[in-house]
Amino acid sequence: MRLGFLIAVMTCLSAWPVRADYDFAIPEAQKKNYEIGGRMEFRDIFHCLDTDSARYRLNYYQDGPGSESNELRASVELSGSYRQGIFQANLLTHHEFVDAYSEDGWINDIYEGYVSMTPTAQVTLDAGKKSILWGKGYAWNPAGFINRPKDPDDPSLNLEGRTLLGIDLVKSYSGKTLTNIGLTALLLPVIDDWANGELGQDGDLVAACKLYLLWRDTDLDFICFDGPDQPFSLGFDFARNLAENIAIHGELAWRKDVSCTVLDASGQTRKTREDQLSYLAGVRYLNAFDTTFIAEYYHNGAGCDRGELNEFFAFQEAAFRDWQAGGDAAIMARADQLTRPYYQQRNFGQDYVYIKVSQKEPFDILYFNPWAAVIVNLQDSSFNLQPGLTWTPVTNLEMNLRAGIPIGPANTEFGEKPDAFRPEFWVRYYF
Repeated sequence: MRLGFLIAVMTCLSAWPVRADYDFAIPEAQKKNYEIGGRMEFRDIFHCLDTDSARYRLNYYQDGPGSESNELRASVELSGSYRQGIFQANLLTHHEFVDAYSEDGWINDIYEGYVSMTPTAQVTLDAGKKSILWGKGYAWNPAGFINRPKDPDDPSLNLEGRTLLGIDLVKSYSGKTLTNIGLTALLLPVIDDWANGELGQDGDLVAACKLYLLWRDTDLDFICFDGPDQPFSLGFDFARNLAENIAIHGELAWRKDVSCTVLDASGQTRKTREDQLSYLAGVRYLNAFDTTFIAEYYHNGAGCDRGELNEFFAFQEAAFRDWQAGGDAAIMARADQLTRPYYQQRNFGQDYVYIKVSQKEPFDILYFNPWAAVIVNLQDSSFNLQPGLTWTPVTNLEMNLRAGIPIGPANTEFGEKPDAFRPEFWVRYYF
């Protein structure tokens, strides 16, 4: 097995610590065996709704909130770890109360709950539920085959982990070209709806492997992913600092023989199989005025081109008119079922550009950082504009204000969003 061979090679490369006869190091202060922390957040979201949009009609064709609605979310995330010798236990839980038009109640999830064993500095074993974030992209990670999907509007949020068994092997070298090498191998079991249900059928065992190299000051990752109900996938990513204030990154992902469903304007579906290639290229730049620019281009090999988007929205328009004419709710229920796989994706188009500009403390206003971001669908020229600001008046307290403004004509991704304007305010406290 390829993963077993790579693990055996890396294990042989791992070196045991060298015994020293004398130790003149000043002992560090004794660390606690445990760490406890967390984050509390209160978020208020106002929805100014576009009642003529495809998504609004699909969600609220019988009974809707009208032209506006309000959404309140209160959440707390609790984290803790305990270390004893070579063993460490980690826990991260997420608890959220939602009060919205279409949702009301508590959400309680365990984002992480795993144990680690580090018998040597070069070897770490993990078992349990652990967050995985592979890839170098800021808004998207096409090579992160086992990642939970990011929200490009808020890519820094914690995400639920995957249930896994894993091993990390690392080795450092004193050469001028290759200075670090690491191997991560993961096994992800599918157990009903309890563990990794999105990755296959009950009883499946999915494997993922990542080889990391620090070569000539460039971070390189080579990724392999496979499973009984998953297409064989290969990925690559890199990141490099060209200067102190300029960094570039990129990702490449190839998936073999992927099953695809194409929806036409009449509601007919066509099954196809294809090899898919996705890629991302990005740059981060900091100028002399403390302005940070982040830009990324993303090609989604599984996404819809302009013609497919036209068919997708034309089908929903026809379904809505048929329902208006006859009142048969089954028509809209079928439209919801067929379009759900598209809407479950954050961005189901084929080509995107992401740009974010943030300014640190303009006019010498301490701890105040305004910013603006935009995501553009290059196939239909629609986009989502987001101006915002962050203020940290005291340590560990963060206040944020943001507005989402989707812009585009009919039959475009952002032009058919249910929100015409969405301002939101949230407060976060870290402890």
